[in-house]
Amino acid sequence: MNANLYSKLYLTLKNGKGAVLIRIVRREGSAPRGVGSACMIDADGILFGTIGGGLLEYRAVENAKILLKKKITSLAIVTMTAKEVAEEGMICGGSVELFFEPILPREDNVEFFRIINDLFQSGGSGTLITLVRDGVDALAPNTRMLVKKDGSMLGTIPFVKLPEHAIQAHLLDQEGTDKALFLEPVVRNPELLLFGGGHISTFVSPLAKTIGFHVSVFDVLSDFANRERFPEADEICNLSYQKAFENIAITGSSYVVIVTRGHVGDKDVLDLALKSEVPPAYIGMIGSIRKRDTIFEALKKNGTSQQTLDEVYSPVGLDIGAQTPEEIAVSIIAEIIQVKAIRNKTHPKLKLLQPMVE
Repeated sequence: MNANLYSKLYLTLKNGKGAVLIRIVRREGSAPRGVGSACMIDADGILFGTIGGGLLEYRAVENAKILLKKKITSLAIVTMTAKEVAEEGMICGGSVELFFEPILPREDNVEFFRIINDLFQSGGSGTLITLVRDGVDALAPNTRMLVKKDGSMLGTIPFVKLPEHAIQAHLLDQEGTDKALFLEPVVRNPELLLFGGGHISTFVSPLAKTIGFHVSVFDVLSDFANRERFPEADEICNLSYQKAFENIAITGSSYVVIVTRGHVGDKDVLDLALKSEVPPAYIGMIGSIRKRDTIFEALKKNGTSQQTLDEVYSPVGLDIGAQTPEEIAVSIIAEIIQVKAIRNKTHPKLKLLQPMVE
């Protein structure tokens, strides 16, 4: 689930405007985006998010505009023809099943999506369940529910129980009926913990924000980490790195990038990150192979195992021949995207798995 998209939906409803959520609920072949990808078109015709762009998205948006006026849902299978595939520059065709859900700015809808937005902001989690049916009135009751991780529920769908939470978006058919349920995990955006506010970081931060990360920048000096240099960052912290780690909670969705101004700072941050009670999803450290090996040797003398150090991405970033700070930032973000895709089992080189629950 895209936290930014659902936060945008909440603000749209709060401002008295309706919108249509467009979600991919099934996919076959090589459609550009996977199940759970979503976008939103508001009453002013403004698009937020993406389901892959191109002709597929254009058709979907035009259909959504009509459905918002009619105030009814729609379930549609979109297949790209061979000619369209060629024109779009795709290697091979595919089809997606799209669910169009008009959401009107009623008080109950505003409150429902406010709670989802608050859940994201607080770092909570849960599962959003949506009743997927074609041609349903947008004013119909009992079409969505939120089940928080603690078991509390908001909204109801008759006869639906959720014994387990979804960890991947997937469609769950209800046997013997024309109904289906779409389950989406509600979790906070992955977070980028960026240690060092130097030149490279000023390019890494906005790129990370663009792809949906919650970004925190840490530097001892406010001359380097400040709102003027990092206007898009969610949090900016000017503390010693030791103090910074005492004030943050590393989770399995944390991505740590170490780009401080010197070897000592890099070593200290790496040591602290590796000692986190919960291992982060990614630790990347800038520097040459020689620098990396020097720091690794120092940490091994203090008891860090080679196996633990093997989990560190250093030199940080994919090897794309990057030279400038801008290019290095791209290589870092590219590596993070790759790691996240592998962890989420959406990397193209991995065998696609069936939707799972915990």
